[in-house]
Amino acid sequence: MAKKIINVITTVVLVIMIALVVFIFIARMTGNTPTILGYHVYRVQTDSMVPTLNVGDVILVRTVDAEDIHEGDIITYRSLEGKMAGQTITHRVYQTPEERDGVYYYVTKGDKEGAVPDSEISYDQVEGKYVRTLPWIDKVYTFFLSPGGLIAFVGLIIILFVYEMISLIVSYRNLDEKDEDYYAPPNRKPKKKRKK
Repeated sequence: MAKKIINVITTVVLVIMIALVVFIFIARMTGNTPTILGYHVYRVQTDSMVPTLNVGDVILVRTVDAEDIHEGDIITYRSLEGKMAGQTITHRVYQTPEERDGVYYYVTKGDKEGAVPDSEISYDQVEGKYVRTLPWIDKVYTFFLSPGGLIAFVGLIIILFVYEMISLIVSYRNLDEKDEDYYAPPNRKPKKKRKK
């Protein structure tokens, strides 16, 4: 019984991890940001937030209301100007946010030594507030994007598929044997179950 429970838990965790990696991979390939229930997943592309965030870190960002962003919070936003136009930037809110005509505005800055404040941005540009770094996702994501990782990924899918097929075949055989025993003539003894 304990072995079955461990097998089920292992399979569920494996399937969730594979689904998560596939979800992130497909979203990145299509140019979309992976989003689940208001949470976004981003990968840090520059060293502007060192030492808080490093290049390659995978971070979790949550959609929040404008008034829930305060000085000192780290936010991810879409840049509308300069060489980063159209790109997402993750920086720290550098000053107390201002509300003008019902719209919140923020001044952000990277944590890297010598960084200068960014241009003011509006709440409309904000993707969300930084929640935490996901180190295990980064490792899994990097692994599955490597040649060996892709082979392992395909191998895992094949193994899971074969395992499910074998389980189905064994289940059908057991059902057939029970049916034969149920419909067997009275003078015929039922088949003996094989010892495992």
